[in-house]
Amino acid sequence: MKKITLVLGGIRSGKSHFAEQKALYYAKRPVYIATAVPFDDETRERVALHRERRRDQFDVFEEPSDLVPVLAKLQDQTVLVDCMTLNLSNRLLAKDEDAPLPRLIAGDDLYLERIRRTIEQNRLNVIFVSNEVGFAPVAANRLGRYFQDLQGRWNRLLASFADEVYMIQAGIPAILKKEKRLPFKLSAPSYLYPGGYIENITRTMETLDDIQLLLFDSVDDDPLFREGTLSTLRYLQQGADITYSVHMPVAPRVFEDFEARLASSLSIIGTLKQLDISSFTFHYDLPHQAVWEELNLEAIQSIDEAYIGFFSAIRDQFPDIDISLENTATPISALDNVVNQSDISYCIDIGHLIIQRRHLDEILPRLRRTSVIHYHGTQTVEGNPRDHQPIQFDRAIFQLLENYHGILTIENYHPTLFNQSRAQLERYF
Repeated sequence: MKKITLVLGGIRSGKSHFAEQKALYYAKRPVYIATAVPFDDETRERVALHRERRRDQFDVFEEPSDLVPVLAKLQDQTVLVDCMTLNLSNRLLAKDEDAPLPRLIAGDDLYLERIRRTIEQNRLNVIFVSNEVGFAPVAANRLGRYFQDLQGRWNRLLASFADEVYMIQAGIPAILKKEKRLPFKLSAPSYLYPGGYIENITRTMETLDDIQLLLFDSVDDDPLFREGTLSTLRYLQQGADITYSVHMPVAPRVFEDFEARLASSLSIIGTLKQLDISSFTFHYDLPHQAVWEELNLEAIQSIDEAYIGFFSAIRDQFPDIDISLENTATPISALDNVVNQSDISYCIDIGHLIIQRRHLDEILPRLRRTSVIHYHGTQTVEGNPRDHQPIQFDRAIFQLLENYHGILTIENYHPTLFNQSRAQLERYF
């Protein structure tokens, strides 16, 4: 993902350590661009120590002057530049000391813009380290004052480009800027807080892009279908930039009671279509007590034929809606035939895949045809897996989500759990 982070701080503030840890959070082996030029025995010893410490964790480039050619060689990588202060001083000392300040500013502005464009074109995640000079006294000579003028300007321009800016003091980071930039639309279930649909939507609509309407198995008892609830949901949607996704009753088993299940689904869709619905999600269920790995080809074909007929019948009446099919007790690839034959999309439940220990490498090839992703963490309690827990940091999954632009529903059913999951995503993105 294209992302720029600026880490500011004074001398020995801990800014480099913070930046290194951040780079290692994003990538197993980030790129390190070092800008120091050793000019005496002490600095040569310091540089040698830095090389030795970083070589096992980073791919290191040494470039004191022009970062653009190095960045141009990289694609889709995390890069740490340490530091921009030395990069500036190296460039300043290589220039004509009698050059007027406006000419130096113009040249440096162009240089920083070239860096920004290269980062964007090559989709790099770059962390810049730079000294904050605003607390220092004004330098006593012209070159020192030029350096302070340019360093302040570099920091301001880098901060304007950056998605995140941190100030480090005594090793403690403070966030100065953080753009909200999730690549996907964030969603939560309609039962996050105690209360009904309306209470939940009014409490979450200002911070979400989509709200999952989680339907009860018995539609007759579901308060969503009361006219007062529907009219209120329409009203709330008019005043906010949100959509609703619909999680259909969780046990369709269309191969067991086809006509009744189809009639119920058509009724639900016909009623809810008056709202702005992003997707109607159905489970891909198996017969009672069936295990996917034990089914033969004939049984799988029978299940698929039932679902294909089911979705074709829905398409005949509602050709314009988005229908998504969710993996429950199968790998994602088990859904391929139904999705392709029925012209519908995937709903990928990452939590199900984790708890069933299935391969996550099936996700990426299907992302372009995925309307909804359900994500929740798992936890083992007394030897038994428990789902719908807070999301934990997982670099491989988060990197997959960089390429996803649909709806991601955090399937936690308590505000504390949801906020813990959301914080993990927002820290990464």
